[in-house]
Amino acid sequence: MKNKSKRYLLLILFLVSLSIFISGCGGKSGGEGVTSDIRPDGEEVVYNMQMKMDSLEDYSFTMYVNSSLRGQNPEIYEVVWKKPDLMKMILLGPDNDTKIIMVSDGDFQWIYSSESETVFKAETSDDFDGLKLFEPDVYAGFLNGFVLSGRSPSILGTENIDGKSVYLLELSPSGNNESLQSKSRIWVDSENWMFLGYELYDSKGNVYLDMEIRDLRLNTGIPDSEFEFNIPDGAQVKVLEPEDFKNEPEKMTLEEAKQLTDFEILIPEYLPEGYEFNYSTVSSGIDTPYSTFLHSSFGIFAGYPREKVTLVYTNGEDEIRIVESISEQSLPETQDFELEGEPVPVNNKSGTISSVFGGNMKALTWQDGEFEITIISSLDKGELLNIAGSFS
Repeated sequence: MKNKSKRYLLLILFLVSLSIFISGCGGKSGGEGVTSDIRPDGEEVVYNMQMKMDSLEDYSFTMYVNSSLRGQNPEIYEVVWKKPDLMKMILLGPDNDTKIIMVSDGDFQWIYSSESETVFKAETSDDFDGLKLFEPDVYAGFLNGFVLSGRSPSILGTENIDGKSVYLLELSPSGNNESLQSKSRIWVDSENWMFLGYELYDSKGNVYLDMEIRDLRLNTGIPDSEFEFNIPDGAQVKVLEPEDFKNEPEKMTLEEAKQLTDFEILIPEYLPEGYEFNYSTVSSGIDTPYSTFLHSSFGIFAGYPREKVTLVYTNGEDEIRIVESISEQSLPETQDFELEGEPVPVNNKSGTISSVFGGNMKALTWQDGEFEITIISSLDKGELLNIAGSFS
């Protein structure tokens, strides 16, 4: 399910906090070229970044996010954070009008959408078992949960950006992390060890995501009053309970799944001997009010699957999962980084076979317009292609 795993990274990119990183001064433009005068190696730079992260008491910054999904207009985030879990983030629209406000005040988390005039509120207590609307410490979340997790850093050189000496690092998948195929680059201030920028590339070497931090301020003694949330006039408040975060698909028969989907479920005519249908599940990108809000409010979700059915076939403890999904819109060519793996033809379409789950299983994925099918199994390549070729 390679294509899905990459879209899931985009989801993490948002939930880990829409947000992302921190750094000093503005932008990667104005660099005077990469030099070879390198002192620390990549691991040393990362170590220093993590040590700096642990020393932070508070920070504020403005972040600019460009994505090929959104076209030319960047999303602008104004972020303020204070240890341990106080945060305020404002997402501005193209005309600098407030679009989203996110606040964590220590007792509650709040998200307000000016478009829907809705406030989502969730308590931060043990009853929620760690469930959150968002991760308050966006820098730590992005650094540990996305940028560095499963990736090996190496230094490409140093740059001079706006008079600052900056390290340029490339992050590549390491070990058995085949699901993290795409490479990325980060710019790190050599004095304060904070992010200056981040780029994610597709398989053709094009920039898919570009993020830039400006106006960074560290450990300035931000008062708690900065994180008070005032419900805007006329806004409707939706108080979320733990069950609103959970969306466990119900196991059902194939006929029940057909009644719940708006597209025709395709059934393979061939399965290896011994495999029989066990159950199916149906899920949607808008199963809950909160997920509906996410899809409608943040451009990062463009093209994310809105409806998905999973067919599970078993032979003892062995399993074949067939995932069929439909997206609200087809994905642009710049998302080719999602399809990395061994290219294979499937029913006159371009598909890929990739190793997943540490190489213990394989995922065969192909797409026809907005419709996509993924087969996940420990079966060999030949059997996966036999199953795929039997879809009518």
